[in-house]
This record gives sequence, C-alpha cells and structure tokens, in this order.
Amino acid sequence: MSARDLLSPLALLYRSALLLRDEAYRRRWVRMGSLPRPVISVGNLTVGGTGKTSFVMYLAEVLKEEGFHPAVLSRGYRRKGRGVALVSDGGGILLGPDQAGDEPYLLAKRLPGVPVAVGKDRKKAGELLLGKADISHFILDDGFQYRILERDLEVVMIDALDPFGGGYLLPWGLLREPPSALGRADVVCISRADQVPWEALRNLMGKVSDLAPGALLLECAYVPCGLRTPDGEVPTDELKGKKVVALSGIGNPRAFERTLEDLGAEVVPFRFSDHHRYTLKDLERAMRLADAVGAGAVVTTEKDEVRLPGNSPFWILKVEVKLLRGEEELREVVRSLKGG
Repeated sequence: MSARDLLSPLALLYRSALLLRDEAYRRRWVRMGSLPRPVISVGNLTVGGTGKTSFVMYLAEVLKEEGFHPAVLSRGYRRKGRGVALVSDGGGILLGPDQAGDEPYLLAKRLPGVPVAVGKDRKKAGELLLGKADISHFILDDGFQYRILERDLEVVMIDALDPFGGGYLLPWGLLREPPSALGRADVVCISRADQVPWEALRNLMGKVSDLAPGALLLECAYVPCGLRTPDGEVPTDELKGKKVVALSGIGNPRAFERTLEDLGAEVVPFRFSDHHRYTLKDLERAMRLADAVGAGAVVTTEKDEVRLPGNSPFWILKVEVKLLRGEEELREVVRSLKGG
C-alpha cells in the first residue's frame, strides 16, 4: 500500500464533513452574513493554481471600466497579522506582504485606486472598507468555500490542464469540493484554455455544462504583458533563445514554465512549495544554479516577487487575463448587478 493510499480514509472523512456542511447550508441552519453592496465571489474547486488572483484583477478592471468602484476582500492566507486590516484604502498601500499576505498585497499593488481588506471575517472586512471608501461592489477573493457570506454572483475557476485535481478530494487529491459543487456556480471560467487541444477543451466544456447547467461559460488565457529586469522594463522578446532558471513557489509552476517556453526561453525549473517564504539562502541557491547551467537570468512571477527578501537581481514576468470566450456576456452580467 502506497503512502497516498493511506490518505483515502481521510478523504472519506473530509467528504462526510462536506456533506454535513452542505446540508446545514441547504436547510439554512447556518446564519449567513451579508453586505449592503453586490458581492462577486471568485473561487475554485481545487487547491491553488487556477489563476483566480489574476482573474480578480481582471474583474476589478472590468468593473472600473463600467464606471463602478470595486473593492477586494481576501482572507490573507499565511499573513502574520490578525483580525481585519486594510491593505489599501484606494489611495495607497498601507501594509506589506507579511502583514497583508502575498496575494492581497499583489492585488493592492496591481490595482491602484481599488481598496483591499483582509481578515478571516470578510463581512467585518467589508464593513471596515465601507467606512473608508466609496464602494459599489465587493470582489470576494477565494470565496467559493467561504459560504457564510451571501453573494450575488458566484464565479468558479477551473484549470484546463487539471480541471478536477486528479479526481480525488483532499487530502488524497487536490479537490476542495466534489465536481458536483459546480452546481452552485453562476459563471465558470476555464483558465489556460489555450494550453490544451481543442478536443480536450470541448470535452471539458461538456462536463462543465452538465455539472453547472445554466452557468455562463468563459474561457481565458494568461498572456505575458511585461518583463521587468533590475535595469527596467524590457520586451518579452528578450527571453527568446535565452536559457533561464524559472524560480517559483506557486500552485501551478508548470504553467509558468510553459509560458516561458512559449516565449522562446530554455527553461531550468527551480520549484518551491506554494506560498513559500524565500530566504537569502534560497536566492543564493537560485543564483548558483543559474551559474552552474549557464543561464542568463533567473525569472520569477509577480506572486513570488512579493515574497523575495530585499532587492533581488531576478527578472519578473508579468501576466494578465485575456478572455477568449464570453467577455461581453460577462460584462452584461456585471452591469446587471445594482451597485451602491
């Protein structure tokens, strides 16, 4: 019996707990909170790697383009601070990545003018923001499993490269909930739709349609939008033909490495666990690896950048969401939500 097989009883216990929780919400035994503004939840079925942070950025920009004033609510995973806190009041960043959490800090950095708050109690976080800024809509980051707060729109991200986390619940697999939970979704976005064959994408769309009948189906890709070096911004063409070390501590490192390969780079992976807090020793190891393999640079992601100590000589690849299907339909849904 493998070590993974030993986890199957725990997965059964986890599933039982999920069933009890679902029944509690179905029968309204749980008292849910609400906010006086429309809440748009963005979440996923699996642990990490679906690109929901980038989609939150995209959705915030869409709301701004439509004339709204969005704010973001996040748990602040692995942050050092406690309670509810403002990461940004819309006028400037108030917390660093350690106190805010790496993803909320990145959201505040990439979304100037958009308030961001963190806390386990997202209702209290939203109420805090309402006292600080003019807000029309809340975007609930990683909100699919945070069911205690009512929402007006449920968006679920699915990674085309591994849509159902190997088909098993935690801790045996990567599923946070069974695929049937997609029935709660109003919008399902298939991310990295450009990285799978058309036949596989069509089959996945069919499965999603069966699991979430009536949901709006979107397809998106994550496209490079910039490359920053210690000397400033350079074209992504600088990666073509260059050997690089791909440093990452994210949920789906292979997708990052593939993006570099698509840009013409020869990639040497150097991976850490998701949300890894880098040390100076880690940076030294990355530089030694680059020297050993003859790499011209160490390239990392924006998510990883906020966890790097001090000023590193690494290159930072920036990506953004590009909707391949359903953009206007999504905008129509967003417009229909009556903001404050």
